[in-house]
Amino acid sequence: MTQPEAKKLIEEAGFKNNEPEKWLDLGCGSGLFSDALAELLPEASEVLMIDKVNQAPIKSAVAGVHFEFLQIDFNKQALPNTGFDGIMMANSLHYVRNKKPFVQKLKKNLSDNGRLILVEYNTEVSNPWIPHPIPLNRLEELFLDSGFEAVRKIGERPSRYGQKNMYAVEVLLTNDQ
Repeated sequence: MTQPEAKKLIEEAGFKNNEPEKWLDLGCGSGLFSDALAELLPEASEVLMIDKVNQAPIKSAVAGVHFEFLQIDFNKQALPNTGFDGIMMANSLHYVRNKKPFVQKLKKNLSDNGRLILVEYNTEVSNPWIPHPIPLNRLEELFLDSGFEAVRKIGERPSRYGQKNMYAVEVLLTNDQ
């Protein structure tokens, strides 16, 4: 996937804030979706990129958005900060086996009006690259049952790997956590 394709997949999320935001990109890989996110965020925003593999070189900034990279395994280690305006997980939630406790952990890292953007494959068939898939209907159920306010589909595209379509959603946190 190219960076413009990644941006198109997530751009329908509610990026209307003019104030800088603080985001977490879990499972950032080489930074493809971090770069796409940066183009949609207000200038002076920050993105903390996390991956268990250091895939340097990672840029220090894109479109006036500052990046920081931490090499940790988000499946096994605690996340370093709280109060994020948003958390991006592009093709990384399918590496989490026990999703409900993980989602509860994510909730604690969000600000009161925080949100998530997730990109996943709409399949139930696992393989070495998608060990614990989560199709759209199960993702909606998981987040709504976990106390999130809404799950809104914001994009879809065919997968290059024959795993049905990829989907993107925006998940909103309730104010009364």
